[in-house]
Amino acid sequence: MAKAALSSIKVVEYANMVAGPYCSKLLADLGADVIKVEPPEGDPARTFGPFPEKKPHREKSALFLYNNTSKRGITLDLKTIEGKKLFLQLIQWADVFVDNYPTGYMQNFGLDNEVLQKTNPRLIHTSITPYGQTGPRAHVKGDELTISHAGGLANLLPVRSVDINRAPIKPGGFQVAYQSAINGALVTMAALIGRRKTDKGCVIDVSMQEVMVGFIRPYITASRYQRASWSRVPDRPPAMGRMKTSDGYLVLGAVEDNHFRNLREMMGNPPWMAGDQWLNMNYRSHHLMEIAPLLDAWIEQHNKKEISEELASKSVPIGPVNSIKEVMENRQYAFRQYFTEVEHPLAGKYKYSGWPYKMAASPPKVSRPAPMLGEHNEEITCKVLNYTQEEYSKMKKSGAFGRIRR
Repeated sequence: MAKAALSSIKVVEYANMVAGPYCSKLLADLGADVIKVEPPEGDPARTFGPFPEKKPHREKSALFLYNNTSKRGITLDLKTIEGKKLFLQLIQWADVFVDNYPTGYMQNFGLDNEVLQKTNPRLIHTSITPYGQTGPRAHVKGDELTISHAGGLANLLPVRSVDINRAPIKPGGFQVAYQSAINGALVTMAALIGRRKTDKGCVIDVSMQEVMVGFIRPYITASRYQRASWSRVPDRPPAMGRMKTSDGYLVLGAVEDNHFRNLREMMGNPPWMAGDQWLNMNYRSHHLMEIAPLLDAWIEQHNKKEISEELASKSVPIGPVNSIKEVMENRQYAFRQYFTEVEHPLAGKYKYSGWPYKMAASPPKVSRPAPMLGEHNEEITCKVLNYTQEEYSKMKKSGAFGRIRR
C-alpha cells in the first residue's frame, strides 16, 4: 500500500464548526496525524445537524461527521491547570496547530501566539478568523452571513436579479468557511516545506473576508477596467448564466464566439440573432440583454438534461442544476468513485463526499470516522504524551478532561 503523503506530519486542532475542522480534515485525509481538541461540551457542530431521522444526537451530526474524519479526539478543560498543561504538551508534540476562534480568544487561557511559539519554536500556527488578527476589525465577530456581505460576494447574489431592490443574499451552506479552510490548508503545507530551510515555525493569519475578496477578483477587475457594474443586476453579461427549462434549471456559459455560434446553430439560426455581429463577443457583451427574453423562452421549452447533453456534445459550456438526488445518482461521480462510504459506531454507514482529485502514488482516504466526544482521551494521554495509567487516572480526577455528559 502506498504511503500517505502527509504521514509524518502531526497536527493539533482546537477549532469548531467548519473552517478550522475542514482545514485539518484536508491534512488528515492525506495522512497527517490530527488530534482534535474539544472543550468538555464539544464542538458546536455536534449540535448543528443535519441528523439521521431528524433526531438530534451529538455523535450523529452530518456536519461534524464529515468535517472531522481521520482524526483522533480528546476533550480538555483549558480553564484548569492540568488541562492547560496537557494542551501545551500536545503543542510541543505537534508540527501544526490549527484554530479558528476569534482573535484574542486563546489569551483567555494564557495561550497567545507568544506562549505557543515559546513552547514549540518550530510550530506552524494556522489561525483562521473573520477579519484577520490585525486591523480595526480584528476583534469583530463574523459568520457566513456577515462575511459574505463584507467580502462583496453577496452583492452579486442572487444572480440575474431584475431590480437592485432585490436584497442581496449569502451563498448556501458554509462557502466562506470551506474556501477559507482550503486556503488555510494550502498555505500550511507551503509553510511546512519552508520550515525545512529555516527550522523555524510561523503564524499563518488567514482572513476570511480577504478570502472572499479574492474569490470575486474577476468582478473587481471588470468593475475597475471595463466599467461593468459590480451588482446582482446584470447590465451587459457575456453569457446567460442560470436559465429556466421545462423541468428545472441549467447554467449556460456560451461566452466564446465559437460557443455562441454552436448554440445559435442548434437553435436553428433564429432571425433575431442571425447577424454576423452576434458572433462578436464585444457586441454581445453590450446587446445580449436585448434578446434575453427570446433566448429565455426558447430554453424554457426544453428538458434540462437533453439540452445540456446536446449542447455539451457541441463543446458549449453548459450543465444542469442538479438536485441532491440527481447528484448522488450522477454517472460521472459514480465512474470516478467520488463518494466514499464511512461507517461510524453510532451514526452508522453513509456515503461521504470524497476528494476532487486523484493521486496514484499516495491517494487520500478516510482512515477513521470522526471521533466521539472524548473517545481518545486515554489513548492520546498515554500513547502520545507517554503518561502512565496511574498518571492518566490522576489527570482525569483533576478535571483536566472536563466532565463529559453521556
